Order: sequence, then C-alpha cells, then structure tokens
Amino acid sequence: MSFFSQPKPRRFHHEPIYYDEHTDRVKNIERRARKELGLDSTPESRRESLRGVFTNDVREKRQRRGMIKRNALINNTGAVIVIILVLLLFWIYLSK
Repeated sequence: MSFFSQPKPRRFHHEPIYYDEHTDRVKNIERRARKELGLDSTPESRRESLRGVFTNDVREKRQRRGMIKRNALINNTGAVIVIILVLLLFWIYLSK
C-alpha cells in the first residue's frame, strides 16, 4: 500500500430479497394507460396546475392586505374624529 494510491471504495449493489414482478407489471400498465389518456402527472402538467393555484392565492392575499389597510385607515380616521369631538365638547364645557 503506497502513500499516493488509495483503494477505491466498493460500489453499492443491493438485490431485493422479496420482489413481486406482478405489482411492477401492473404499475407499468397503469403508467402507460395514464399517459395514453392524458392523465399523466408529468412535472410540466403539475407545474401548470400549481401556477394557477399560486396566482390565485397571491391575488387573494393582496386583496386581503388591501382590505386590512383600508380598515385600519377607517379605524384611525374614526379615532381621530372621536378625539376631536371630545376635545371640542370639553372646550365648550370649559368656556361656559
């Protein structure tokens, strides 16, 4: 054993103990049937379906954020009006 030549690691090789060929054939038949019918769940088809869901969620979130900002503005405006009215009534009461 030399200093510069290291032994290569053994490759991993696993042979399953229990293997059912029938279920493998059935899965292949189902996969081919889905592909022929257009029900195949390829990454492209999943991406298109997720794109619609994502854009709808983003749109709804933006609308909710806008509603929250509008509600906060209405609440703040109402609070300012109430404070002004209280100060006005207090000023009127003191001027009498």
